[in-house]
Amino acid sequence: MKSVMGAAAAAFSMFSALPVPQVPWDQRNMRWMLAAFPLVGLAAGGACWGWSALCGLLALPDILRGAGLCLLPVLITGGVHLDGYADTCDALASHASPQRRQEILKDPHLGAFAAIRLCVYFLASFALWTALPRYDGPAFLLAFCLSRALSGLAIAALPLARDTGLAHTFAAAADRRRLRVLLAA
Repeated sequence: MKSVMGAAAAAFSMFSALPVPQVPWDQRNMRWMLAAFPLVGLAAGGACWGWSALCGLLALPDILRGAGLCLLPVLITGGVHLDGYADTCDALASHASPQRRQEILKDPHLGAFAAIRLCVYFLASFALWTALPRYDGPAFLLAFCLSRALSGLAIAALPLARDTGLAHTFAAAADRRRLRVLLAA
């Protein structure tokens, strides 16, 4: 049970901005960290579900509901995935050699293509959440959990682009075969 709680705390400390007890990033906690990744999705989905229900209860306008649903996942996760998305946008838009793209992925600076695509992402997300009919059901939980489960499954099942970085660290520490079964379930 202690290793399950340690893996969950490690997952929340890495993939969310929520305060959690600090645990060592040792082999025991890292082994099942990706299995706990959907729990971060549960937190983000729960926040969105709560916000949507509150907006319905208070009869808040759709624009406020849409803004909250657009921003809450970023606030819960601390934007960790948007950082990776931005880096990927810059690397792919460079049309450079694979080696140069790897360098761009490691660069902490935000490029023009990343800025443009982040604006497009937020505008599209806001418009979609605002335009969708009100929904206060549990699908929020399932959608956010599923996205995290599929991300963890991809790390456990697919070949990695390089032998360094966080994805490699997580994959190397994990029991990949068992993790694939657990996340697929």
